[in-house]
Amino acid sequence: MGDNFDVIVVGAGLAGASAALRLAQGKANVLLIERGDEPGAKNLSGGILWGHDLDRLLPNWREEMPLERHIVSKRFGFLTRDRALSFEYEDAAWSKPPYNAHSVLRARTDAWLAKKAEEAGATVISQVPVEKLNIENGKVHGVVQGGEVVGAPVTIICDGTNSRTTLGTFIRPPQRLSEHHTELGIKEVFKLSKEEIDGRFHVAPGSGRAQEWVLSNLPDGIMAGGFLYTNADTISLGIIVNIASLKSQKMVSHDIIERFKSHPAIAPYLAGAEMVEYGAKLIADGQASAPAYLWGDGFMVCGDAAGFVFSNGILIQGMNYAIRSGILAAETALETLPKKDFSSAALGAYGQRLEAGHILSDFRKFRKVGKVKWNPRIYKNYPSVMTETFHEMMTERGQPKAHTGEIVKRTVKQGKVGRLRMLRDLYAAYKEL
Repeated sequence: MGDNFDVIVVGAGLAGASAALRLAQGKANVLLIERGDEPGAKNLSGGILWGHDLDRLLPNWREEMPLERHIVSKRFGFLTRDRALSFEYEDAAWSKPPYNAHSVLRARTDAWLAKKAEEAGATVISQVPVEKLNIENGKVHGVVQGGEVVGAPVTIICDGTNSRTTLGTFIRPPQRLSEHHTELGIKEVFKLSKEEIDGRFHVAPGSGRAQEWVLSNLPDGIMAGGFLYTNADTISLGIIVNIASLKSQKMVSHDIIERFKSHPAIAPYLAGAEMVEYGAKLIADGQASAPAYLWGDGFMVCGDAAGFVFSNGILIQGMNYAIRSGILAAETALETLPKKDFSSAALGAYGQRLEAGHILSDFRKFRKVGKVKWNPRIYKNYPSVMTETFHEMMTERGQPKAHTGEIVKRTVKQGKVGRLRMLRDLYAAYKEL
């Protein structure tokens, strides 16, 4: 059977578009397939892009890419029923070009990057849901669409956490994707004028802020975090929920995001804003949800499909890993094409590049971070202890003042956290974060 292309890339997110662009730049005959109406149309992800990896593809991407705002600060905190405790990090270097971090809306960035790949020579087709991988004797050789095989000696799989093409195959057995290894993300986008955003967040035009919150205003057992990012003339707001913690509760995910956005510390940002987008998606819980194989005979897996999403509760990063892994997979394919060796051994160079590019080493270093991130006491006990401590320290009632140590001892007891247990949790956070 003759091959239709040198390489087929499944999924036109940041990983797939980056791979296709790099392949086209290397003069490979590449097909980029997207099942959405257009690249980015079904991608609910949005947040902060640290785009240094794009420098390798497009040196002028900062001037050309449809970015929203450059981020000048990040806030992290805890929300209880009617209190908020947070700290904000501001860095003068973030306010100077070339800017380090940008808020983005993926429907715009993904479409732009796929267009760049097309301009470089890639064939890009949308509205095509790939039925399955074409697997012959344990080797991937292209894809099957409409009952017909579209052949290529190399297939790069970038179709997201819930990878339709790999699920149920030897690449990703069903047990590799469960409520214990994935998270649920829900995002809403609110329309607000640029001037209102500037004023409400106290930023200069073009500047923006990011916020991440631990939600402690939920029923016992539910573990979730919230995020808020400023865009040019919209606000992205959403939650990330531990699916296993939600499964046994009566509360539905929509109620969680309602509680977040109606909290007294959040609601003023949204006053008068119009919701223009709503959606949900599965999020990879790092390498715990990774496929059984990242490469093999005729294939490589990148981005969310490979579990390359890092989150420790304070920092969330996935877009940079998606871009980098897509580039590394493309460069591996470009190296193997002249040799006509597409075996697992040859494509194993992708694994070497993932190591050299600090992707596998990053996830190996933080492989146990989930035990800290999804510690139930972080969502129930500690936020109440901290907010009650500050409440007692800062509220004047005309009564005798207590030493800080006395206040902490009392609030810790009220929060039902033993001091030994607290020390163990602090040590775990120190060790794993």
